[in-house]
Amino acid sequence: MSPTRRFAVIGGGIAGLTAAARLAKAGHEVTLFEGSDSVGGKAQVVTSGGLTLDTGPTLLTLPDVVKATFEEVGALDLMPRFHRLELQTHYRFADGPDFLCWEDLDRASDSANALLEGEGARLRDFYREAEKIFQAAGAPFLEGPYESMAGYLARVFKSGLSNVMTGVKLSSLDALAAKHFQSRQLRQFAGRFATYTGASPYESSAAFAMIAHIERAFGVHHVQGGMGSIVVALEAAARRNGATIRLGSPATWKRGEKIFEVTSPQGVDFFDSVIVNADPLASVGRSDEALAMSGYVLLVEAGARVSLPHHLILFSRDYRREFAQLFSGEVPEDPTVYVCHPAATDQTMAAPGTSGLFVMVNAPSFSQQQSMTDIEAAWKDHAGHLQEFLLGKLRAFSPEMKGVSLKVIAERTPVDLARRGAPGGSIYGFLPHGKFGPFRRPMMRGQTPGLFYAGGGTHPGGGVPMVMLSGRFAAGMAQQFIEGHA
Repeated sequence: MSPTRRFAVIGGGIAGLTAAARLAKAGHEVTLFEGSDSVGGKAQVVTSGGLTLDTGPTLLTLPDVVKATFEEVGALDLMPRFHRLELQTHYRFADGPDFLCWEDLDRASDSANALLEGEGARLRDFYREAEKIFQAAGAPFLEGPYESMAGYLARVFKSGLSNVMTGVKLSSLDALAAKHFQSRQLRQFAGRFATYTGASPYESSAAFAMIAHIERAFGVHHVQGGMGSIVVALEAAARRNGATIRLGSPATWKRGEKIFEVTSPQGVDFFDSVIVNADPLASVGRSDEALAMSGYVLLVEAGARVSLPHHLILFSRDYRREFAQLFSGEVPEDPTVYVCHPAATDQTMAAPGTSGLFVMVNAPSFSQQQSMTDIEAAWKDHAGHLQEFLLGKLRAFSPEMKGVSLKVIAERTPVDLARRGAPGGSIYGFLPHGKFGPFRRPMMRGQTPGLFYAGGGTHPGGGVPMVMLSGRFAAGMAQQFIEGHA
């Protein structure tokens, strides 16, 4: 057994908690420094009366990644229950019938055919190609840390030359959607998967179609009690394994001759390796890059248990114009709206006779060079009508919603994200536009020996399973570094 070493984890998001729990489980001395008064990073929770609502991620896929993470840190008993959704997402368009994306492909195809005859067969073809893309590019990308194109391609070649050619031929996500679908509506549906990374479907790689396959193959899940339940469980696992968690403890680090000095309000501590769970763009000299989108969120209490689906998308009339405005720094006049209604699946999320609604639109991020004062001033100009617009969209969804009282209990803006350390208020930080955009993501291995990054801003990207993988990879790389310098 290798000797016990001292590791610092700076930042208590899901990736940081995962890394801390794994290193502590391996018998090392671990201290996690979190600058705010709670762990979880962007995965925070608001409770009001009988309502519980997440303020960050609201959808879980790749449940086996989450289960493997909890198993690895000896905490399967702490993992919350997952609910697999039969109706993955309900899509409404500016015109035409709604599209109901059922997990059952027969039902989803029937719904596609209601939009345009033959779209059901084309939907099946789209999913077949999305699966090929996942096998060619996605599975190797998630297999281990991305350190170089050569190392990544070595993993791709293992699965066959045809997979290499699939990756080489990829175009934009919008072009892939146009190849498969004749209806504007299903082109919007396919293009939406770029927004999972804060990107535009017109500028991002068709590789992001793999997200559609992942949802189809591994399911769309709700976490009992909300995504915050995963944060609570990870924190408990880290503490049970012996990690020390210091809240309200912002920390900085510097590398000494052979060891790291970490300074926090408690003083100076010394560590063998440091994992930073924060966006790395500025730290690696890339503070001039454009950023992925931000978001504006309303948390709403409905005065009745409404019949909204769990996940609802209300598409804009002109998707291309919406993204052109977003990446020009404007809040679109007709943004696409995402609504999450967790009580549709999990009655513990709302008191009887009420519903809690998470309502979100994409919003522009700001420059990394802008100060908080500048961001606050700019957002005041952007915000304007958004709250009224979103409440109006909810009321217009159905006759039922017109008669239900809607009370805003909280909002989250790009300003709030920036205050929590997100560069420019961006949700994802790095913007993966371009054919090879995903491979330009900042590396996990820092330029300083023994320094590693974890979280949505580095490999493999945003989303709960992805940042868990990032935390697991970072912990493994840190251990390997220590073993190589014993």
